[in-house]
Amino acid sequence: MFKTIIVTSLFFGLASLAGPARAEVDEDFMQTVEDTHKSLTSNLTLQNAESSNTDANLLAGYFAEIEEFFVKKGDAQDGVDLAHKSRELVAAIQQTIAINDFGTAVQTSAELGRTCKACHKLYHDD
Repeated sequence: MFKTIIVTSLFFGLASLAGPARAEVDEDFMQTVEDTHKSLTSNLTLQNAESSNTDANLLAGYFAEIEEFFVKKGDAQDGVDLAHKSRELVAAIQQTIAINDFGTAVQTSAELGRTCKACHKLYHDD
């Protein structure tokens, strides 16, 4: 019995290292996305490539989760499309950072903000 408890504890402990699976895109998660986007815009304006890349990488993962959320939700094609567009915009930002084109990256980040607002108009519960 003791071995079973140890093995079970080890299994769940290792499973937790893979990271939490987000069951729902909630307010806290969306606030994190918004804060990260603000940080990205600030870092792009300061031409801080390292911090901009960190933020962009986080956003790429966040928008993948959001896209998956809308796919699973069903009957939310606009949400799927806007999340996908956001992922493409983040990829474009990453490419412009790589070539030190921070002017274009800032413009693309502004477009990303507009894409987020469009999605919020459709799906945000006030």
